Amino acid sequence: MNLRKNLTVILAGAMAVALAGSASASVVTISGASLFGLEYSSNGGTAAFVAGTPDVASLYTSDSGLNGGAPTVFVKPGNAGLPSLGTLGTFSASYELAGSSTPAGTAPYWLTYLIDPNGGYVGVISFGGPDLNGSSQIHVLCDYAQGPCTNTYFGDTLATLDSIAYGSTTFGQLTVYESGVEIGDWDNNGQTIAAQADIQSITINTATTPLPAALPLFASGLGALGLLARRRKRKAAALAA
Repeated sequence: MNLRKNLTVILAGAMAVALAGSASASVVTISGASLFGLEYSSNGGTAAFVAGTPDVASLYTSDSGLNGGAPTVFVKPGNAGLPSLGTLGTFSASYELAGSSTPAGTAPYWLTYLIDPNGGYVGVISFGGPDLNGSSQIHVLCDYAQGPCTNTYFGDTLATLDSIAYGSTTFGQLTVYESGVEIGDWDNNGQTIAAQADIQSITINTATTPLPAALPLFASGLGALGLLARRRKRKAAALAA
């Protein structure tokens, strides 16, 4: 009888370790020649892979104002060698610049498109800077959404947005379609200011689905076992690609 109890505890402990391992995150860094395979969207500027030392994803616009270009480089699941980019609530990313020149007070920002369950895409735009995570300030873009989307949440953090209802679900549960780095669409007070960003690497962090809530109960039962931007309609063609 004691032997059976000991075996049960040992098996339970081993199962708990195995299940915990299945909740790990996938972190992929895209750099060097791999940058060539990303999706480049010129949006009135230029966006292209440039080989060199180092290789970079180069973004340039002669006018970074509201009526100028907004070039972007996007990562989709296939670019990162992943089956999925997961959901917004488990997604984070960062970029490293080889060099940049942008108007004062601006920086390349993250533009992330989520799959709208009602059709189309919901955009989430960061306020700028290399890191996209729970503390990033964001706003929502609804130009390509067909669900209950509103261009709001200006200045909220990404972590706050995750828990906000979107129809019968939440923003955090929406699947990430693509995420990328963009420059331009800034309010330059009517001035024409060129901008450029040479991106040396992009890191994508997408966590796997969390363990179901029932599993901890199962384990315990065995005794052993969480900038207001404006998009252009020409982006629609890139989304359809």
